[in-house]
Amino acid sequence: MPFRAFLLFFLISSVAFPELFSQKVDTTSFKMNTRLSFYSDEKNGEMIIHIPAKLTSANLDITLTANGKDLVKWKGVPQTKLLRLSFPLEFDRGKYIINAHIKSGENYYSTKSLLYLLDYKPNEVKTDCLTGGLRVNGRIFFPFGFYCYSPVDPVLPEEEVVKGFNMISPYQKILPERLNERKAYMDRCAQIGMKVHYNLLSVSGGGGVSSNIEGISEAEKRERLISEIKTFMDHPALLAWYISDEPNGYKIPPKQLEEIYRTVRETDPWHPVSVVFMAPFIASKKYSDALDIVMADPYPIPSGSVNQAGNVVKQLAEEFEGRKPVWLVPQAFGGGEWWEREPTIQEIRNMTYKALVNGAGGIQYFVRHGPNSFPKSTATWNECGKIAMEAAEISPWLLSEEKTIPVRSSNKNIQVWSGSHDNKLIVIAVNKLNTPQSSIITIYGRTESKARVLFENRTININSGNISDYMSALGTQVYLVEIRKSDEKIKPFRDNLIKDPGFEDLSSPGIPSSCYAWNEGDRGSTYFLDTREHKEGSHSLRMITPTENKGTRLRFYPVRVEKGRTYMVSVMAKTDSIPADKSDIPCFEIGLADYGRERFYPGNTWKQFVTFVTIPADSIPSPRVNAILRMPGKGTVWFDMIQVAEAVEIRKSINPAIKNFWLNQLN
Repeated sequence: MPFRAFLLFFLISSVAFPELFSQKVDTTSFKMNTRLSFYSDEKNGEMIIHIPAKLTSANLDITLTANGKDLVKWKGVPQTKLLRLSFPLEFDRGKYIINAHIKSGENYYSTKSLLYLLDYKPNEVKTDCLTGGLRVNGRIFFPFGFYCYSPVDPVLPEEEVVKGFNMISPYQKILPERLNERKAYMDRCAQIGMKVHYNLLSVSGGGGVSSNIEGISEAEKRERLISEIKTFMDHPALLAWYISDEPNGYKIPPKQLEEIYRTVRETDPWHPVSVVFMAPFIASKKYSDALDIVMADPYPIPSGSVNQAGNVVKQLAEEFEGRKPVWLVPQAFGGGEWWEREPTIQEIRNMTYKALVNGAGGIQYFVRHGPNSFPKSTATWNECGKIAMEAAEISPWLLSEEKTIPVRSSNKNIQVWSGSHDNKLIVIAVNKLNTPQSSIITIYGRTESKARVLFENRTININSGNISDYMSALGTQVYLVEIRKSDEKIKPFRDNLIKDPGFEDLSSPGIPSSCYAWNEGDRGSTYFLDTREHKEGSHSLRMITPTENKGTRLRFYPVRVEKGRTYMVSVMAKTDSIPADKSDIPCFEIGLADYGRERFYPGNTWKQFVTFVTIPADSIPSPRVNAILRMPGKGTVWFDMIQVAEAVEIRKSINPAIKNFWLNQLN
């Protein structure tokens, strides 16, 4: 710190806290870190102060300062281990030391942390230390993917993205002569909306499958490391850098990895760095300064307990709470080495859900080599894809920062977890035993009287706060409960003819119900429900077209129309941030059968798009026609509230707001 800045800080502190210069200050009891790994386009920053257990019920007086200026003052009783303090980010770009001055009675404490304020990049990825998740393109992101081998099969990404997987991590050697191979799979993943957990093991911390490169010096490794990072750091498919595999097993010193970590982050501060650990997993504590994401790879099947996966995640989530996200690497192989067989369908589901309820912020199976090499069981791998769709559906709850309603199971063999989001409660139950179990789950708070059993298409009564249900061996169940009835500000038009206009039918997880789908050329085009983005209800429809005019066409459940009459067709839509080149904005088309359609270009905020279609007078009487939605333009678009209504009925509407809006469109 420059002397003048230090002097200013000294003078301000002596006035604000004169006791600090006559009392001993404890600099070890409190810890603090930023909530996000860095900030860019946010207006406010947030610090997480880790409160010692003995002081969670004490009166505290806290002041955060930076550059000798007060950022925020807080007084009160924390009643929590993690205290969040927010403040405006009124800084220039750069690195800042945030100081916390804390007083409790006659005792004084201090701690500090670095805050990074970087230029915004469209492909930036932030870790959220509070929720244990990631932020990608400004929204939460729950990575759910797998390891694979190199060279990456050209059809692998498209085969797996349609199942619901959103991330791959290929083992690879960073060889100059194979750069085009790496560019090819990165480009394809970017097209289809898949992220890459990029493997740098061969030039970073080592370990992993076939990652050793013979005959190159440490200096050359470092040169290749930096070159590879610079090559892909701005790539839209990049999620994170994977620098070491089981360093505790290979006895790689933490200091060595810390140096590699600094090199990676100095070259690219916009993406997190991960390391995976083997047993003893808590050894990862020694490497906490060499990573942003902690990964663990317990492989317990068949000789160990299926519960080990959840136990490991729980241990690490508690150790790194509020500081680092934790991911699990579930076992998806077996039949050789020390593993006599693969996990069963039930075991792999149980391990994955145990990770989710114990705090995992990401899932990366080891290992996928299709179509039936790893795992050999296509049914088991299909189950992993099914769980990927389920995890996407409940990700806002898994990564929620809201205070939840506590739950408890009457059966000690049923583990339960709850999360609150958007006025709804998710309750997850996991059976620890390989035998069917019954259980009563108690919700300790007021809710509505019915629970929807997600992914089973049934409902169940809640009696006096209790859910009574049965669970299959090693089974999982997810209950969705409304905390109270929500008052939707946006409702469908009274005479809307479309079935499930807001994509809220969850009979099958992740996909729209009342429509047919037709692929128009690219097998990697997708159409999934998304709980992270919606204008109405709890879902939108996210469509991704990888290549021009080769996306997906949806034909909605047919509606009955009358010849000679005019019908309004509308949909709400938005895309991601608008690219600099306006020609890259994705487009979509909507209309009625072959009677008429119109093309639109959405922006990055929700907007209603409307067209009108007249059924010819010489058409057959009362034909049944389909509303058509297609995306010829490459990119990603979210859709909500699709509507078809006769224009004359709009004129008759008794709702003035609806009537005036549509009359303006008609006139």
